[in-house]
Amino acid sequence: MMSSLTPAERADVESAKEAIRAAGALLDWDREIGSQLADSLGRALPDVDEVTIGRVLFYAAATIPQLVRTGHDPRAIGNAFTIAAIDLTALD
Repeated sequence: MMSSLTPAERADVESAKEAIRAAGALLDWDREIGSQLADSLGRALPDVDEVTIGRVLFYAAATIPQLVRTGHDPRAIGNAFTIAAIDLTALD
């Protein structure tokens, strides 16, 4: 269902797919975990379409390495994502 993606997002998806194919067996574990995560999120968020979930994951996947490179530790990154989620879902 790539039709809901922007042209830039479609290009990013194609680029990622090419890199994954090129990596071959080096990413077998990552593929397994990624498939499990996609399935889990699909079940946990049945009211959210898969393209939207994918967009959020692409953004997170790009953001996390940037934060690590700038010195943020993994727990701080998790905290930041949790706070962002609270900000987006808070009812007040």
